Amino acid sequence: MMRARMLLLLAVIGTQAASAQVLTEWVETNPANHPNKIALGYPVPIPVNTPMPFDGFRTYAGLHARHQDLAATTPWVHPEIIGSTRQGRTIWAYRLGDADLETRYGLPEPAMLTNGGIHAREWQTPEVVTGILELIATHEAGHPFYDYLRDNANMIVIPVLNIDGFLQTQRYPATNYLESDIQFPSYSPRDGRMRRKNMLGVDEVLGTTADHLFGVDLNRNTTPFWNTNPNRSSSDARSLVYHGANAHSEPEIQALDVAAALGPAAQLRVYTDVHSYSQVLFWVRGDAQRQTTITEQLLGFFRNHHRQFPAGKNYLFNSWPAIALNAGIGATDEYFYHHYQVPSWTLEMEPSGTQGSLVHTGLPGNGADYGGLAENGHDGFILPDSQARRVREDMAQTFAAVYYRQAGPPSIQAMRFVDDATGAVVYEAEWDVSDEFNRMLYSQQIQALQLDRDYTQWISYSKPMRWRENGEVVPFQGLSEGFLSVLGGIDVAAQPLSRELGDPTWLDQPGGAPAGYQDYGDDAVAIPFRFPLDATNLGLVSGTVDAVIRNIAWDITGILMDANPATIAHWADGHWNNYENTQGGESDFGGEDSTLGIQITDEALGPPFVLEPGIAAAWGDPQRVGEGFIIELLDNGLAVMFWFTNDDEGGQDWYIGVGELRGNRLLFPRVLRVSGGVFGDAFDPDQVTEEVVGSAKFLWSGCDSGTMDWRIGARHGRQNLVRLTTLMGLGCGPQLGTPVPPVVPVSEIAMYSGSWGDPEHDGEGFAVEIRDDGSALVFWFSFGPDGKRRWFFGIGELLDGKLVFNNMLSTSGGVFGEDFEPNDVTEFHWGTLELALDCAGGTASYVPAEAGFEPGVQHVQKITNLGGPACAP
Repeated sequence: MMRARMLLLLAVIGTQAASAQVLTEWVETNPANHPNKIALGYPVPIPVNTPMPFDGFRTYAGLHARHQDLAATTPWVHPEIIGSTRQGRTIWAYRLGDADLETRYGLPEPAMLTNGGIHAREWQTPEVVTGILELIATHEAGHPFYDYLRDNANMIVIPVLNIDGFLQTQRYPATNYLESDIQFPSYSPRDGRMRRKNMLGVDEVLGTTADHLFGVDLNRNTTPFWNTNPNRSSSDARSLVYHGANAHSEPEIQALDVAAALGPAAQLRVYTDVHSYSQVLFWVRGDAQRQTTITEQLLGFFRNHHRQFPAGKNYLFNSWPAIALNAGIGATDEYFYHHYQVPSWTLEMEPSGTQGSLVHTGLPGNGADYGGLAENGHDGFILPDSQARRVREDMAQTFAAVYYRQAGPPSIQAMRFVDDATGAVVYEAEWDVSDEFNRMLYSQQIQALQLDRDYTQWISYSKPMRWRENGEVVPFQGLSEGFLSVLGGIDVAAQPLSRELGDPTWLDQPGGAPAGYQDYGDDAVAIPFRFPLDATNLGLVSGTVDAVIRNIAWDITGILMDANPATIAHWADGHWNNYENTQGGESDFGGEDSTLGIQITDEALGPPFVLEPGIAAAWGDPQRVGEGFIIELLDNGLAVMFWFTNDDEGGQDWYIGVGELRGNRLLFPRVLRVSGGVFGDAFDPDQVTEEVVGSAKFLWSGCDSGTMDWRIGARHGRQNLVRLTTLMGLGCGPQLGTPVPPVVPVSEIAMYSGSWGDPEHDGEGFAVEIRDDGSALVFWFSFGPDGKRRWFFGIGELLDGKLVFNNMLSTSGGVFGEDFEPNDVTEFHWGTLELALDCAGGTASYVPAEAGFEPGVQHVQKITNLGGPACAP
């Protein structure tokens, strides 16, 4: 009964309001001055039912098809249903970026939310938000800025929130009512093309006159300022700014919280509600001064970036003293600013207009900005087709810049000092993530830095730091040259050492120190230098002394680096947390990093250790017995790594990689996981696939010890390595004592060291090491009958011209990564193996003892030759 009375009351109100209503048509020109036509001065945009961007506006069906197609055809768009409209239509949000919610280093991804289409008549906004989606989804790979965003940010966009109203405007793209608005009847067109509100209590037939004023202004429907401003919000259901029966009454508004939860909400760092028109940025402020300051700076960055496009559009906003404290109209940016405590604003896009004191001097405003007639102020909502592509594409780039900036301040990720003469790393430091809020410093110094010797300081940061145009580093759009500086020094006893510096070079090629970036182009800089033998340095360096490294740099968007990487900067309570300044105090603006130390000497130490052929061996971490590495140094200057390890369930696993020698390092930028094989005669090489799953780096301090670090997906780890084997004919370091001759002459069997495989079993194989005592070690990297990766190993001897391994072993119980426990690893007899080899090839005969494995023979060939005695037929 109550519902029936309410509907009757609304019908009566609607009848009264409709008494003076006139159907009015937007037209390009009106030469006859017809009273029911409003001339734009340019063609009336008509939506085109196509998914592809063009110089105009797409229908909702076309836009939605575009979103869904990019979700199906790229890895960067992830559709999410966040609710339903008043008329039951599905509201979609899209997460942009990779599929997970973790950064490259395993941290929670920062989230950004951009909402479009809250006011139905503002066709620019679905196009611009779709433009953001298209930019992130389709930008070519290899651009560090966009690669970084896709890997490390969760960019959530809602192209159309008010779908019902938007569809109504597109049904009647040139028609609406005039003379019926309760406040500005002769000026304010309603419904049809000029519908603003949602479709509460409204049908889709424009000829139904009784309901055309109804609906809720979705941008007046949220706390904390719902129904607090009678001048900008109304309780009259006919009003253009009707705020609804209660706060958050509308399902479209409720969907915004569902979208925020995709962040999740705790990771949200910026919110924008996209509107048109007037070319301004509206924002609110509360009691949190830090949040106010950050928001104002972010708005300034938005403005400065966007006005540097060729079209030169200047977005105005009030500075914080001109904004009333804790006041609003019920808009969504107010809700996100206060409830989620993130920088939030309403973006009013082109054309220009007048909003209080925000006046675009020199611009005619409204459609006249594009040569239009501006007969009715609402022509500003009807952007010409000719401007649609430019607005969509330019604005998408500015949003991407905001996302990058709010992804977080940069910090030092790693630092290395490389001896220029040998290419050897003499110092390395890296910050490893230990939990969501902290990093742990790993560092080692292999040799003190020497005075009067040439080095390169290589510094990598947590994000790409420079923008390039035509291959050259340039200031980012809207910033000055000053933000390209990288500054610093090295101090002893708080006094700076003098350095002769070469030009800093930002690195846009892969490869790591000293000439390549770490993760993304321009995330690293190389600075050549030497400490001269001058009075300053000789006065500060006597013997070997401790020194402090200082560094300061700005990221692409002008954000100063975090001065203390040990605590991870993140957003909470309306401001940055763990973002330290030079003095070590928490701030929102960063400072100079002085967290790393190094040793310097005035002694002449000579060149550091560099790799020798004898590095080819088996290596392992004493704390991780049950896994390890076979390293082969080839005679072509490359290296091969076999990593025998475990999976996460206690089974075996293995990886392979081909890398390069660099001074005292081996770099494997592509660690591969091989899949698709099965043990024995059923093996089909055509079913074998290789997948790049990570990278690994080895650094040796001498012939018998080194370190390695690896990255598999978002997981990262380090190991301290010791030598497990010494290969016959491959020495390393000075010979100590009297050489002990091997049991078998080197020339007869040393050349068997290397990798062997059967071409019919491409995807598995044998790594053989002839040890210096004449015995042999073999690792067989293969598969089980079930297709899981398996490895078997044994120590054998040369008998009757064959390498015989009577006790091939396998393992179980180990797990990959940080949870590895050597006491859980068990070894068991797997079977026997005989290798009958010569330089022309040979056979591998095996008799398994493990159930499910069948005996067999492979016909193998030599695959790799180590950097010692060669096997040449």
